[in-house]
This record gives sequence, structure tokens and C-alpha cells, in this order.
Amino acid sequence: MTTAHSVELLDDPAAVLAAAGDLLAAEPVLWSVVASVTHHAARTFAPGGPRPEHPMWWAVVRDADDAVVAVSMRTMPHAPHTVWVPALPDDAARLLARTALDHTARSGEPPLISANGPMPAVRIFTDEVLRSTGGTVFEDRPDRLWEAKRVTGPDPAPSGRARPATLADLDLVTAWFAEFHPEADAQAGRPPEAVPLRIEGAQRWIEDGTLWLWDVDGEVVHLTGMRPPAFGVVRIGPVYTPAEHRGRGYARAMVAEVAQRVLDAGDRVCLYTDRNNPVSNKVYAAIGFEPVLDQVNLGVVPETSAVSREG
Repeated sequence: MTTAHSVELLDDPAAVLAAAGDLLAAEPVLWSVVASVTHHAARTFAPGGPRPEHPMWWAVVRDADDAVVAVSMRTMPHAPHTVWVPALPDDAARLLARTALDHTARSGEPPLISANGPMPAVRIFTDEVLRSTGGTVFEDRPDRLWEAKRVTGPDPAPSGRARPATLADLDLVTAWFAEFHPEADAQAGRPPEAVPLRIEGAQRWIEDGTLWLWDVDGEVVHLTGMRPPAFGVVRIGPVYTPAEHRGRGYARAMVAEVAQRVLDAGDRVCLYTDRNNPVSNKVYAAIGFEPVLDQVNLGVVPETSAVSREG
């Protein structure tokens, strides 16, 4: 394959930050997912120490002058272990797919059946995977990245107040983390996943001080999380209100308060939404968030899987 790019796979997050830190810092909102995940991994996994059982690698993409132009990663702890594919030239997206396929074959990792990122790079990556595996591709959850530079809270504000989550809230937070993805799918009009996604690490979120609750006279009615700053950017999420408490403005009030705290601290603030969820998109636009980038998740059904289902 002729290409003007090269791809280097790394499994040391500190090495990724050393190689690509300047790139991530130059556009920290666009790279907020890669930066926050990589910083967290660098704090969690020491070089040469125990590794997680799930795939955990990064792909540093360089141009013909050896300058780093992009970073991809496969770090999602749960199936389908989605590959994050950034905006890339066509040849680089194909090379990334070939490199990932070769690595998967050698390492015995789960197959490449899910990729997320902006079009057309994620489509080219997925098509290259299909050239090897056969099968079909389907479009899954479409995402939108937003940033707020000014925040407008609800007026009047709903009753209650924001407070940090404590370990006394652990059982509630754990339960809500499990409910978040299935209910988000329902709001977006999608059938639930066969194996629902779960947000893990409720205790760590609480101990890190990155989880806020809306409390109304001692009753917790809403949850908003936030990632620690990475290159001066904080990403908000998850944002969850149980069905029985929706429609009262808790999400708008909480996200506005958290976002304002971030801005007051001198950081930038962003978040992702499901483009098919009209409720969350309307709420965040009202707060002052503006669209930055659209992404799509493409799933692959390999030929062997299609045959086995037909049989």
C-alpha cells in the first residue's frame, strides 16, 4: 500500500503523550476524548506494570515529514472495544485499518467490529476492515461535540441545589450508571443493546470529585459527571435524570452550573450528545453550547457472523 503516512502502535500512554502532546494541546476540544482517556491511563497504568485485560493501544499517525498529525486509540474496556478514528487523509485511514487488523490478528484481540469518528475517515477505516473480514456495515449512534464559551442557566432555576456526590451516594450512583445507556437509547428511539453498556468506576468518580448531584430537600433527582481537565479542557458527562424527575429543568440547571464552574476556573468546557436525542440537544443549546464536530459510530457484522445467524 502506497502512503505518505506512517502509523506507530503504542501501549504506553505516557509515550503517547510524549509523542503527541503538542498535537492534542493545539486543539484540545477536538482531541478531548483522546486526551482525557490517555491522561487517565497514564495515571493508572505504570510502564511495565499490570495491564488491563481489554485491548489498550494507541496509534500515532505521522506524515511524510515525520510530524504527528493524528492519534487513534482502542481503549474502551467493554465490548465491542470501539476504535476511535480521527479525521485523516484517505491513505492514512486505510493504513490505520491495516495496522489495526495486523495487530488484532497477532495479539488475538477481539475483532474490529466498531469504529467511531468523523466522516469520511471512519467510513474508509471500516471499508478497509470489511475488505479483510467481509460482511456488512451498519450505522449506530451518531454523536455531536459541543463547546460552551458562555453559559445561560434556567431562569427561574428549579428547586434544590447542586452538591458533590459522596460515598454515601455510591449505591444510587452505581444504579444510575447502569441505567444511563439503556435509557439514552430509548430517548433516541433506538432498541436497547443486547448487552447494555455500563458506566464503570462509580467509586472512583466520587473519590475524584468529578460527580455532582442535584438535591431537592434531601432527595437526589439528577446526576452530572465531568472529566478532569486535559490540556485545559473539561468534558461533561454523563448527564442523567431518572424518568420520574424529568421535565423540571434539573439537567439544564446542573450542566449550566458545572459548566460555569469550569469556565470560572479558567478551563474550556465541552460535551458530547447523541444527535438522535432531541431532548439533550435542545437543553445544551439553550445553555449556550454550540456544535463543533459531528461523528458517527459504524458497526461491522463480519461475514462469518452473518452466516452463523442465517444458519
